[in-house]
Amino acid sequence: MEKTLLVTEYKQCNPSLSIRGLCQTFGLVRSSFYAGIKSMKRNNKLDKIIWDQILKIWEKFPGIGYRKLAPRLNCSGKKILRIIRKYRQGSARIILPKETPKRRILNVIKLITNDLKKYTGKCQRGNWILREGKNKYRHVIDPTRPYQLWAGDWKELKIPLLGVTLYIFTIIDCYTRQLMGWELSIIKEPSSAIKAAKLAISKAIKDPLFNPRKLIMHTDQGGAYISDQYINYWRTLGVILSTSDRGKPTQNPYAESFFSILSRFCLRYKEILTVTDAKEVVSDFFSIYNSEWSHGSINNMTPNQKLAEYHCSLILGNYCPALGS
Repeated sequence: MEKTLLVTEYKQCNPSLSIRGLCQTFGLVRSSFYAGIKSMKRNNKLDKIIWDQILKIWEKFPGIGYRKLAPRLNCSGKKILRIIRKYRQGSARIILPKETPKRRILNVIKLITNDLKKYTGKCQRGNWILREGKNKYRHVIDPTRPYQLWAGDWKELKIPLLGVTLYIFTIIDCYTRQLMGWELSIIKEPSSAIKAAKLAISKAIKDPLFNPRKLIMHTDQGGAYISDQYINYWRTLGVILSTSDRGKPTQNPYAESFFSILSRFCLRYKEILTVTDAKEVVSDFFSIYNSEWSHGSINNMTPNQKLAEYHCSLILGNYCPALGS
C-alpha cells in the first residue's frame, strides 16, 4: 500500500511520467498497483460511511471521544481515531502561518556585539568590553563607563491572599549596577514604565557625566516598552533604544540578575499580605540596595562605590573614558 501511495503521489506531481515506469522504479507490479488503487477507493467509501455516522452522533453529543464512539459504531478505537483525524484534517481546519509582528526597535546591543566579534580591533577603542558568557556559548558586552547602557525590565509580584498581581518596573545602570529608577504598579502599562524612567533621569541628570545622547536604553519587547508613549519619551531625550529578541531573556542579563537578587534575598523571606506590605518591602530593599549591596562582578563593591571609583579615576587622571556609545 505504501508503494501504491508513492506511485500515486509521483504521478500527481509529474503527470508526464508513466505508471509502468514508476512501478518499475519502486519495484511494484502494475496489477498490484491497480489492485491497491481499487482497495483504497473501497476503504475510502467505508471510512466515509463511518464518518457520516460519527457526525450524526456528534449532533446529539458534541465532542464525544473515540473511546465512546467505538462500541456505538462497532469499530475499534484506533480505526475511529484514524477516521476522525483523516476527515478533520481534510475538511475545514486550515492552519495559517502566524505573522511575525514587525519589529519597532532594533536590538542595538546585538548589533554592537556582532560588530565587535567581526572586527576585533574595535575592542581596543575602549568603548565596550567583549567577553564570553559563563557557558561559553555566547558573547556578552560590558559597558566601560556609567550612563552608557541602562537595562529595564518588569517583574510580577503575586499576593495570593488578595488574588492580586503587582508589577515592579526597574531601570539599572549596567556599569555600576545602580538602581536608577523603579515603579510598583497594579497595571502593566506604559505610564508605569515611564514613571520609572523619569525617576532614573531625575537621578542621573544631577551627575555632570550624564549625557542622554550617549545612553542606550535596553529592554525586552513587552507591550509597555514598545508603546508609542514609551518610545516617544526616550526619543525626545535623544536616548538610543534597544530591545532584545522575543523569548531571549539571556539578551538582558543585567536586568534578570537584578531581579534574581530581589527574589532570592528579599521577597522570598518577607510576608506580603497586602499591597501596602508589598510597597514597604520593595521600597525598603531598594533604599539600601545602592549603598549596601556588594557585587562580585564589580570587585565586591556596592553600586555607589563603583560610581565613586569612576569619578575618582577621572579626577586622578588614571583613566580616560571613551564617551562614544
